[in-house]
Amino acid sequence: MAKLLQTSSRLAGAVLGVLSFVSPSASAHAKAEAKSSGAGAHEGAKGQTSIVLQEQLTELITTSGQGQIVAKPDAMRAELGVEVRAKTLEQAQAELARKMAHVTSAIEKLGLDGLTLQTAALQIQPLHDEPKAGRAAKIVGYRAQNTLSITLRPAEVTELGTQAAKLVDAGVSAGANVVQGISFFLARPEEAQAKALHLAAVDAERNAKILAATSGVRLLGLHSLDGSQGRLSPIFLDAGIAAASLKIETTIEPGELTITASVTARYHFSNH
Repeated sequence: MAKLLQTSSRLAGAVLGVLSFVSPSASAHAKAEAKSSGAGAHEGAKGQTSIVLQEQLTELITTSGQGQIVAKPDAMRAELGVEVRAKTLEQAQAELARKMAHVTSAIEKLGLDGLTLQTAALQIQPLHDEPKAGRAAKIVGYRAQNTLSITLRPAEVTELGTQAAKLVDAGVSAGANVVQGISFFLARPEEAQAKALHLAAVDAERNAKILAATSGVRLLGLHSLDGSQGRLSPIFLDAGIAAASLKIETTIEPGELTITASVTARYHFSNH
């Protein structure tokens, strides 16, 4: 039996996945007890049946599966803002507020469905001159920056790229000089993640059947199944799109998202 298991393990490993045969000492101990019991033929048959059952329940095939779903993003997020510099704090604050009002108004006037605006960051920092011998650096002005986090979830997914481009163009044309990135994502990724996980489980079962058939053993049932939730990474576009927006009308293609999941499965098998 050891030779058969060793040969089967080498053959299965060349086919796909990981094939592991687990034959713990419990089986050998149970077999020894059955031989030394001294009971009648009927009791001996029951002992042998118990030994076979134990072997079947403790010998395992371990395999893995992968699942992948490709989906179109249905939402986008961008961070647009304004940075100004002025000699006094009051001037910097006033100029920043004026320009941000223009940017916000221009974006809202687009009338896009599913549009959400909120402040992501507000920073005000003093600017210093070069320190000289005998004196510390002096404050010569102020730098102020306000950044908006803009989320867009249009009713029509096919319009996402077009509306995202309009949004960026409107903001930059109105005075936004900070674009910290644009990302596309799924607003509700749970369904896609569940599909990827299901495909991974199906793949693990298929791989187990291939390994069992190649090794000449028979699958009995599932012992355990471990899976990781589908991973989902947003699509990021380069922030340099802002520079292009100053010269020409921006074109944005959201692309596709890939959601992946993995599963590790262990199946009972029998050599009989």
